[in-house]
Amino acid sequence: MEKLKEVLRIYLRKTLGYLCKKVIKKHKPVVIAIIGDGETVVAREILYANIHQKYPARRNLEIPEAEFTTALTVLGILTYPKNTFEWLGIIIKSFIRLIYLKPYKHYLIIEIPNITLQITNFWIKTLNPQYILASGNLGVGELLKDLKVKKVISEIPQPRIKILKGRGGCTVIDATYFYTSVPMKAVIEVVPKSKGHIFLLTDSQKDKNIALQNFKNITISPRKIEPKEEDVVILRGRKGTIDEKLQKELFSNI
Repeated sequence: MEKLKEVLRIYLRKTLGYLCKKVIKKHKPVVIAIIGDGETVVAREILYANIHQKYPARRNLEIPEAEFTTALTVLGILTYPKNTFEWLGIIIKSFIRLIYLKPYKHYLIIEIPNITLQITNFWIKTLNPQYILASGNLGVGELLKDLKVKKVISEIPQPRIKILKGRGGCTVIDATYFYTSVPMKAVIEVVPKSKGHIFLLTDSQKDKNIALQNFKNITISPRKIEPKEEDVVILRGRKGTIDEKLQKELFSNI
């Protein structure tokens, strides 16, 4: 079974690589690849924050360890497929887009996975970036000789869990995601100690079980929230699946 999965990954990698080459050839984006074993997330967010202020830009939204987020970013896909049928749908959709979408000049800031040297080399060759930013050890050999390389030294953490102020002065912990979720254990660790009530918005039974084990004063997936200053609201799940109306209410009349 493992060998079959590896074969399927190889074919999927080649198919997505082919699509990426076609997309890049058509739209001619400025491609900046970020590689290495250092703070590549930091480099990605610093670059995106600066470039996005002036020009249209996209970057990996989350973990580059999920290798195919590289291709999904190039193809403009915001959700990570859950099964073979969804992958087929994305491939077909991407081929159709190649036909009807007009050329769109933009920047692509791609954090390339540091999984194996072979995978790193494959995506560098596929993306053919104009710039490579190297963080930590490079480890990409001869590919860097003719490319402009800059070292990224900055160390500014980019948390995936956001702690915000909501309506009524409550604390809102936004742990929603695009591709893969933050472990519930990590979310619990940032919940402030409070005498108030905890509200958890999630569709995951596992999240619910873990929350019930850790909190006594908790309400799970309420239809309406009237938070007080000492209350904590935890948002979990894939972006776009949490009740948008309820989210808007959390931040109204702050």
